[in-house]
Amino acid sequence: MHPSDSIQDADGIIIYGAGTVGQAIIDDLLAEGTRIGLILDRGKRGESYRDIPILALDDVRKGRLVGKTILIGLHNHYVDINGLHADLLGAGAARILTPINLPDLAANARTRPGYWLDPDFNYAEHQSDLERARALLADEISRDLFDAILAYRRGGDIANCPAPSLEDEYTPADLPRFAEPLHIIDCGAFTGVAIHKFLKAGYQIASFVAFEPDPANFAILASRAFPVERRTCLPLGTWSMTRQLSFTNSGSMASHLSETGDTTIQCVAIDDVLYGDPVNIIKLDVEGAELETLKGMQKIIEKRRPSLLVSAYHAPEHLYEIIDLISSWNLEYKFHLRVHEYNTFGTVIYAVPMHA
Repeated sequence: MHPSDSIQDADGIIIYGAGTVGQAIIDDLLAEGTRIGLILDRGKRGESYRDIPILALDDVRKGRLVGKTILIGLHNHYVDINGLHADLLGAGAARILTPINLPDLAANARTRPGYWLDPDFNYAEHQSDLERARALLADEISRDLFDAILAYRRGGDIANCPAPSLEDEYTPADLPRFAEPLHIIDCGAFTGVAIHKFLKAGYQIASFVAFEPDPANFAILASRAFPVERRTCLPLGTWSMTRQLSFTNSGSMASHLSETGDTTIQCVAIDDVLYGDPVNIIKLDVEGAELETLKGMQKIIEKRRPSLLVSAYHAPEHLYEIIDLISSWNLEYKFHLRVHEYNTFGTVIYAVPMHA
């Protein structure tokens, strides 16, 4: 018997993904009476959730998905959602939805996928903010990406989701190279990923100061033998002022400041600890604390005019708030936007001094 012959007739919606987000979506849909005929998830094939069978896409008999509606219950940076979209269309699916579309299916949905997907954020109410940020983007590629990101996040149509440039995060190949040698401040250094990427791109690094508050991540970061003469790793978070804040340790890239965190960490304003140090690159990927961290380094930015590489995918409003803040300092920066991970994660604003 074919694996899909034993499942109930999939007249209802089909969910792709049975992880944390997928399960939360399934619970929301079931709570509002939506029929779910099948769950697709390669890693959990043969299992079930809420008595709904789980199969891998390869297990589904040819033609079984023709004309069906499939909701992709994933919200992460590592699944190629564009490729998955193509595979599902190739299997005959008539309509493919994402967590963006969940409120249209379940008005009382409680699922909060996080990062840039905030069901309470109203894009229409911030249209003028978004237009202002777009107008400050310095190149056509940036403006096209900005438009595609908004089209995707507003409607959930994966056809609008921009394909990422996976191999050149922080060193975009289509922008001018940074002046060398690099003197880097790395906020949210994780295990030294950004430093590695600069070196891989052939940059000479004279010095770096790396901030990483998660103990497990910091242990790896501090143990790495980067070929950089002056290197300092600090087990600290970054903020707009020097203070202690609640923090959630996950031992991953997702460790973050949180009011419900399981520990307390020391955070610093960069201006309090590094104001006199040479710097020409500042990279920020601090899990949503980018704006506060920028506020805490305004003096060093005004003095040194470094290039700023700022992650802009942790909240929907970061697409304009980060540009607004830097622009408000009147330091003659030009702005570029690039996407380096799937599903519009890894969106980075590159603020480069006009006279660099």
